Amino acid sequence: MRRSIVAAAVAVLVVLVPAALAGSAQKVTLTLDWTPNPDHVGIYDARDTGLFARVGLGVAIRSPSDPSAPLKLVGVGQSDLAVSYEQELFFAAAKKLPVVAVAAVVPQPLNSFMAIEPTVHSLRDLKGKTIGITGVPSDYATLDTALHSIGLTRKQLRIVTVGYNLLPALLAYRVDAVLGVYRNVEGIQLQLRGLHPTIIPLDSAGIPSYDELVLVGNKTRLHHDPRYRSKVKRFVGAFLAGTADARSHPSRALTIMKKVTASDPKFLARAVPTTLRLLAGPRGAGCLSVEAWQRFGDWMHTTNLLKKPIVAASVVTTSFLPSRCR
Repeated sequence: MRRSIVAAAVAVLVVLVPAALAGSAQKVTLTLDWTPNPDHVGIYDARDTGLFARVGLGVAIRSPSDPSAPLKLVGVGQSDLAVSYEQELFFAAAKKLPVVAVAAVVPQPLNSFMAIEPTVHSLRDLKGKTIGITGVPSDYATLDTALHSIGLTRKQLRIVTVGYNLLPALLAYRVDAVLGVYRNVEGIQLQLRGLHPTIIPLDSAGIPSYDELVLVGNKTRLHHDPRYRSKVKRFVGAFLAGTADARSHPSRALTIMKKVTASDPKFLARAVPTTLRLLAGPRGAGCLSVEAWQRFGDWMHTTNLLKKPIVAASVVTTSFLPSRCR
């Protein structure tokens, strides 16, 4: 089934290549959200299996020196595309940065509550316990919403700001649980240590579901530059085909990721297949829902992460996605 989907996707992609571009690759710059990791498997599969090349694209993939840079680079036209976070798109809109999500990279939350304390199996078990957070504003909004969903408040547990030393704090038993770790990263790292962590993704803790990572384009260029719009359309199609191909060939996907990241092979052996299972939402890989984005944006506003409400349709578009996504 999956192989037939990949074949069909590739066939459509080949048809989409304008005749004028046949035999010449258009350059596309993509800035990742961070260093290469299993979340980017669909992108690297599309590059290494020639799917980008088949649609006339030569893709240069860059890692940012600053995690806040990708959206800015796309906004000022110094990078054609970027990988970023749904939350960051709303923040960018509040700053009038002309960026828009064109496809989901990871279509569900990875951020989670996590505990290794044997007495913590649910959010309710946090009552009277200590939780470690990074200290960013979204931590408090998330924590308040999660606790409210089970009838608790911050006063009923102890909060410790540990910065980005969440896993060390958990392993040293300085805290009973942490917020801000990923189920396909820290969750696996804990399992490799022989532990059995309790993992509660944010959408299972009262927070509206959201896309953890998205592919982002320049909204102004999409409106006014047909050549750029064509590149984005073909990139998205090849990326979706790469994601489908990686999910159909997990062993090859693992081999590809081993070439582009310095992560421990034992970690990758678990992280890649785990991540592949998380890459398809209800309507398949890559799909975006304007309605779901509006719910998440409204939550950001009600929790004061956004001073003013943002219309989701201004930060996300389904125009570059297949009909199954609409």
